[in-house]
Amino acid sequence: MTRLSNDNSDVDNKVGHPKSGTHAAGGGAVKGTGPDAAGKDAFARQANKGILADAVAAELNVPRRTAARVLDAVLDAVQELLRSRGKVAVKGFGTFERKIRKGRAYKHPLSGKSIEVADKETILFKPSDQLIVSTRTGTGPRPAKKKITPPDDILFQG
Repeated sequence: MTRLSNDNSDVDNKVGHPKSGTHAAGGGAVKGTGPDAAGKDAFARQANKGILADAVAAELNVPRRTAARVLDAVLDAVQELLRSRGKVAVKGFGTFERKIRKGRAYKHPLSGKSIEVADKETILFKPSDQLIVSTRTGTGPRPAKKKITPPDDILFQG
C-alpha cells in the first residue's frame, strides 16, 4: 500500500523555490520565468495524491488521514484488478486496460543499423465521454437525464 507523506513538497508558492518559476532578485518575486511558464497560463499546476486526498476528505467530510486510506484502498484495488482481470471500467470515468505493445524493428538514424524492440506490457486509460465533457474548460458537467412522465390524460383508465 502506498502512503502519503506529510511534507510540504507540493507547495509551489515559496520564493526562490526551484519549481515555482520565481526568484528573489531585486527584493520581489518575479513569476513566469521558468521553462514551463507559458503552460501555466492555460492550466493550473498538476494535482498530486495529497491534493486528491484533501478533495476526497472535503467531499466526504472525513479527516484527511481517513480519505488517504480510502484513496489508497481504491488505487490498490484498481491495481490488483488490472493484474488479475486485465481491464477495469468505471462508468462515467473511464477504462483502464492492460495491453501488450508489439515489438518492432526500426533503423537507427545515425548508424543505419536495424534495431529490434521487444514487446512491452503497458497500461492504457481511455476516458469516458462524460469525463471529457465535464472537464472541458468553460463547461460544467452534463445535465442529468430527465425522467419522462406520461401526461395524465393518456393513462389507461379501467
